[in-house]
Amino acid sequence: MKSYEDALKPDDRYRIMMVNDLVDGLRPVRFEDHYEMVARLSMSAAVPEVIERLYCRALHALMYGWFDYELMVVACGQALATLEFSLKTRLGAPVAKMGGLKPRLDYAVREGLLSAPRPSAWGDDHVLLASIRNEIAHGSDHVYAPEMAEVIFDRCRSLITELYSTAAEQRA
Repeated sequence: MKSYEDALKPDDRYRIMMVNDLVDGLRPVRFEDHYEMVARLSMSAAVPEVIERLYCRALHALMYGWFDYELMVVACGQALATLEFSLKTRLGAPVAKMGGLKPRLDYAVREGLLSAPRPSAWGDDHVLLASIRNEIAHGSDHVYAPEMAEVIFDRCRSLITELYSTAAEQRA
């Protein structure tokens, strides 16, 4: 644990990270940069209040990752848990007893509530998210860089948005 004196100082690992600023050129990353990245990941779609609250919990953990880099793992775990909770909430009884994120994502695709997984440099993004979720849930010493956390959050947010935009379209 950090000392009281160091508690509100950035994690030392940020000292080596740089940003290519349009005005200042290459410079060390600042809290403002980190905050802007987190703010870009906020949920803009209409989702149930409980989903918004859980996702905001994940965003706050990501924001406080500035002070403790290890919180990136906690933040990503919460974002993935929010995605899984969204699937359980939106899909109801058919997925209640399904084990794991991947079978729930597959079911939502089969039911037409989510598009098919997007291929990425790492392969199927649904497989990637489920793998990361399992790694976090079952214990790991991996730490995610802010750029990786951003990718995880962006995909979780996109899937949650799609899941609930489909619900809104069906109600209309």
